[in-house]
Amino acid sequence: MNATLLTLVAWFAFSSLAQADDDVLYRSSVIVTGDREETRVPAVPQGFELAAQKLTGNPDIAQNPVFASLAIRATAMVWSYTYHDRMFGFPIHDEQGTRDRPFDLTFQFDRRRMDDAMAALGEKPWLGPRPKLGIVLEVTDMARRYMLAADGAHGSDLRASFADASARFSIPVIFAKEADLAAAAIAPGRIDELSAEKLMTLKSRLGADAILVGRLDWETNEPGWHATWRLPLSAKDASWAIAGVNFDAAFRAAVGGTAKRLRPTSN
Repeated sequence: MNATLLTLVAWFAFSSLAQADDDVLYRSSVIVTGDREETRVPAVPQGFELAAQKLTGNPDIAQNPVFASLAIRATAMVWSYTYHDRMFGFPIHDEQGTRDRPFDLTFQFDRRRMDDAMAALGEKPWLGPRPKLGIVLEVTDMARRYMLAADGAHGSDLRASFADASARFSIPVIFAKEADLAAAAIAPGRIDELSAEKLMTLKSRLGADAILVGRLDWETNEPGWHATWRLPLSAKDASWAIAGVNFDAAFRAAVGGTAKRLRPTSN
């Protein structure tokens, strides 16, 4: 095989791999009751919104005045769909069989039609590798204050929720181990004083492309969680907040807000 042919083979292999990796950006999942058309079709607009958020990195894309008219016609953009029984392994025990069982309904949207829809919204697909996000989060709940760490004794449910938000926007998240936090001298009550030098040290240890610093506080008066987020090493040192929500919503705001601020400016 000559060098030119080898180059062509390698290029096509890389091109196929890149397209396969990008396919996840055109995919979304929603929870429905039963695996039938009467619940699937009404779920398409929600699936379209989730896929559009992920594809563009814009969590606020549904606020575009044009969005609603595209969402109601999104069935024509669905290339395929699959169901996963969320109660797989548990015997059917209701009179209606699978009608009342919860399913993960996954839509794969057609790339060309989705790209055209994003163009109609004035958006562009954010293709290729997404930045890896290192997380520095101080949590104050009703019992304690702690730093959320990959190997920490507390916060396993928070880490799982962050992983869901990561998948929702296709932004990889990395939690520091307790040793990483100690090496960068990051401790509860001190995160507002973190220097750029300490954060750069942590970023290097984690192999991250960006660092997200946050505080998650339980508020009994609202009630709910109050979260503040910032990207201190970014060009604009962006910050934002959300209050009166569960931690799932707080972490969606964290990762979605990061995606919105780190996506290519051409979007």
